[in-house]
Amino acid sequence: MRHLTMWTLSGLLLLLAAASHTVAKPKNRFTRYPSWNTKMYPIWKDADPRYRDSWKGGRVSFNVANDSPTLTGAKVTFSIDLEFPHNQRVQPDGDVVWAEDCTVNGTKHHESEAVYPTQSTDWEAVFPDGTPVKKDKKPAYVFVWKSWGQYWQVADGPSSSLTIATDDIPLGSYTMDIVIYHYRSKEKFIPLGYASTQFSITDQIPFAVSLDQVNDAVAGDLRFILNRAIAFTITLHDPSEYLRDADITFNWDFGDASGALISRELSVTHTYISSGSFKPQVVIQAVIPDKACDPPVDTPTMAPGPHPELGSTVRAPALASALPLLVSTKATGLSVNVGPSDTEEDNTEDEASTASVTQPAQETPAVTKTPSPTNRHAPADSDGRSGLAAGAKRTLTGRATVVVVAKRQAGDKPSDGDCVIYRYGSFCTGIEVFEGIGAVEITHMSNAVMETPEMEKKVLDITVTCQGSFPKEVCSVILDAECLKPIHSECNMVEPSKECQLVLRHFFNDSGVYCINVSMANDVSLAVTSARFNIEMGPAVSSSGAVAMLLGVLVLVLAAGIVAYSYKRFKSYRPLREDSLTSGGPTQSCSGASIFWNLLNRRGAVDNCPLLQDRPV
Repeated sequence: MRHLTMWTLSGLLLLLAAASHTVAKPKNRFTRYPSWNTKMYPIWKDADPRYRDSWKGGRVSFNVANDSPTLTGAKVTFSIDLEFPHNQRVQPDGDVVWAEDCTVNGTKHHESEAVYPTQSTDWEAVFPDGTPVKKDKKPAYVFVWKSWGQYWQVADGPSSSLTIATDDIPLGSYTMDIVIYHYRSKEKFIPLGYASTQFSITDQIPFAVSLDQVNDAVAGDLRFILNRAIAFTITLHDPSEYLRDADITFNWDFGDASGALISRELSVTHTYISSGSFKPQVVIQAVIPDKACDPPVDTPTMAPGPHPELGSTVRAPALASALPLLVSTKATGLSVNVGPSDTEEDNTEDEASTASVTQPAQETPAVTKTPSPTNRHAPADSDGRSGLAAGAKRTLTGRATVVVVAKRQAGDKPSDGDCVIYRYGSFCTGIEVFEGIGAVEITHMSNAVMETPEMEKKVLDITVTCQGSFPKEVCSVILDAECLKPIHSECNMVEPSKECQLVLRHFFNDSGVYCINVSMANDVSLAVTSARFNIEMGPAVSSSGAVAMLLGVLVLVLAAGIVAYSYKRFKSYRPLREDSLTSGGPTQSCSGASIFWNLLNRRGAVDNCPLLQDRPV
C-alpha cells in the first residue's frame, strides 16, 4: 500500500512537472494551416530571438484598435498603425526612410535614405495560403487577422484596416489576433510581431447620453440648477451605419412625475421645478428593415467581384451559423480562409488564438431568412478570394455557442412581423437639482473723483444684487467699449450672508466708455450679468508739470520783487557833480544790468558807480 502511494505521488509529480513545462513553452499566436507557406511566411514563437533583428534600427510597435461595441448584424472595423523607431519616418507613399543621419550596427545611414530599398518586383505576390495578391504594386506589408477560427489576409501599407460583418455571430466578447509581415526579399516575408485587440458583439443598441445646462459651474458632475432647462443629448454608436434606415424612437422618463416623453429627436430639454434627487432614464427602440424580406434575385453561383472603390469583398460559404461578410475598407488585396490546425502544432496553440467568450451567449430573436444563393463548395475565383479549404471543418472553432438561424423555403411569403428586426437600448442615471444663483442685476452705479499724491483717479462703485442661493465668489471683468478686449479682471471670495447685495469698487485713470461683466458662482451654479457705462474726468495735470508750474510762479514773484525794490531805491534824481565831469580817467558804464548784478553781489567793496551816490569816492 505504501509503495502504491509512493508511486501515485511520483506519478502526480511527473504530471505536474510535464504540465508546468507545457505552460512555460513559448506558443505561436497563429496556428499552422495546411495551405500555409511557412517558407515564404515563417511562423515564429513569441520569445523567438530573431524578433530583435526583424527591423533595422529597432523594434516596430503596433497600435491596434476597433470600433466596438458592435450591434449584432452591423459591421465591426479593425485598424492597425505601425509605429517605427524614433530615427525613422514614414513618407506619404508609405515608404520608411531614415529621419536623420545615424549609424546602426556599424553601418552609416543618411537622412531620407530608405530603410529597406525596393527589391525586384519580377515575382508574383501571394498570401500565406497561396492566394494571389491582385495589386499593381507589390505589397510592403501583409496583415493576417484571425478570429472565430478563420483568418483574413490583407496586403497594405504601414496603416491598414479590416471591416467584417457580424451576422449570425453569437453575442459576447472576442479576441482578434493579427500577425504582421514585411516584404524583405524575393518571395520572402519576415514577421515583425503579433498583436491583438478585444471586441464585443451585443444586441443592445450602443449609445451615450450627455446632460448639459447653461452656466453649469462644474460640467459633468450631474448637479444642476432649479428652473433652468437641461439638455439631454443622445449619441448613437453606429460607425457602420447599420441603423441608417431604422425607425428609432426615444422614450424619456425624467423621474419627476412629469410623465413620459416620446421623441424621434436625438436631443430634448427638460426643466425641473423642484429640488432633490432624480433618476432620468430613456429607452431606445429601433425598428430595422430585414434584408431577408427583399425579393429574391437571380444571383450567379460565384460572388461578383468587388467594386474598385470599396475594396475586396468575400463571402464565406453559408453554414448553419453563417460566416460573416468580409470587407476591407481600402482597395487592397484581401483573402479569407477557414481551416483546421496542422496536426504537428500543439493544440494549446490553437486555443491561444481562437475566439474567447467572456460572457454567455445570449439568444437573439429568431428571424426567418431565405437561403443564401452562395455555392457551398465554390472554389477560389480569379480575384484571389477563397472559400473553405479542402477538408475544412464546417463549424466555428472556439468556446462560443453557435446560434442556429431558422430557415424557410424560398417560396414562402414572409409575414408582416418577419420584415423588421427590433433592437433596444436603455440608459439611467442619477442627478441632483439645487436652487442656484438667479436674477443677478446691477442696480446702481455711483462715481466720484479721488485725489491721490500721485494723480487724480475716478472711483466707480457698482451695486449688484441676486436671488436664490448666496454666491461664494464674485468676479468682475472690465472690457473696452466694444465689450471684446478685457482690460482688467478681479475675483474675490464672499462671506455668506442672508441678503445677496454686493458693492464692487473699480478705479479708472482715463475717461471713456467701458463694459463690465459680473459673475457670481458657488459649488453648483454660476450666474452672470453685464453693463455698459461712461467715465468722464476733468483735465488733469501731471506731477512734473505741477512742479514746473510752481517753480515758474516763484521765479516770476521774485523777479517782480527785485524790480519793485530797485525802482523804489533809485527813483530820486541826483545831479551830477562838476568835479566829476572835469576829472580825467576812464569812464565806467553803469547800466541797469550791472546795477542789478551789484545789488545781488554786494560785499561792502568800493562802489563802481560813485556818480549815483552822494558820497565821496
